Amino acid sequence: MVDKTDFVSALAAQADNLRVTADVVAKALASAELQPWREGETVAVIAMGASSHSGEALTAALAQLGVRAVNITASDLELAADGFQPGDHYLVVSESGQSPEPIRAAAGFTPGRRIGITNDPGAPLSSVVDVILPLGGWPDSRVYTSGFTGTLLAYAALIRRQCATAEVTDPATIPDLVASTLGDYGDYAEQAATLLEKVQAVDFVARGVSLAAATEGALVVREGARLHAAAYDTYQYIHGPMEPLTADSGLVVFGDARELPMVDMVLDRGTKVVLLTRADAADIPRPHHENLLVVPVPDAVAGIARAVLETVFVQMLTLRMTARSGIDINEFLFEQPDTKLNERTTQ
Repeated sequence: MVDKTDFVSALAAQADNLRVTADVVAKALASAELQPWREGETVAVIAMGASSHSGEALTAALAQLGVRAVNITASDLELAADGFQPGDHYLVVSESGQSPEPIRAAAGFTPGRRIGITNDPGAPLSSVVDVILPLGGWPDSRVYTSGFTGTLLAYAALIRRQCATAEVTDPATIPDLVASTLGDYGDYAEQAATLLEKVQAVDFVARGVSLAAATEGALVVREGARLHAAAYDTYQYIHGPMEPLTADSGLVVFGDARELPMVDMVLDRGTKVVLLTRADAADIPRPHHENLLVVPVPDAVAGIARAVLETVFVQMLTLRMTARSGIDINEFLFEQPDTKLNERTTQ
């Protein structure tokens, strides 16, 4: 079992942790015998919780390459017919390697086509997959930090291997990106925490690969800041879910296109908005509005790398939100007895 550490330490260690991840994933892929992902086949991500949110990045990245992929909540498969195979290839993701739902699901998948991603290769997950991509075994916080971004790094490496493409983020660049985000975005995170200090709920909105950061962002704020939060695809959001926004609402948006007019229409309602964007100030209708904080994303940061930057920013923001509210981000109020298996494999 991998040790836990406090959130502040985990956040500070994240870049170094991901350097370990980049190395061990590269070595694992170099020696792994993987079935090719052929045209017309489906790659299925099977996971729960934060790992499920990470799958949004993989499926979006593969769609851009023309590869069919689906992101499936593992517990949904317990309702499926016996022998149901939702994919041709499987990525079974559990940072702890102990999440029971993906482990039970993987036991019924086609042998030879199951890749596991975990921070603990000795955990039960390894007994129901054919290949393990280890994240490195470093301590992580209860509200995941490196576990999420490390999984995104593993996806980038795996896509480059399986799709024989350099169009996807180079995983070797991700640790330095994390280090620069931690070093350069502290003031923005502090300003965002100030802007959102009195809101009663926060919605996260994005699309494509960035939807992974949005869904994970909502989870991190719920777990860490104990604040009501939800996540939506941009176009789903404008189809009705944005209607409850008031001066007591917060909105964290990742995007450069349809997101910009959407943001502008809520500012005069008093909604507090944090916008992470590559858009020029000239393309933002009112970039200096008192209810808007614009956080610039470098043009060169795209795809999975962008989702990493956005995720790390939300981690920094959540830490500052909890400091202001007096909440201990390392403590959960509700302990669940059945979300982890407490056993070891013999492998």
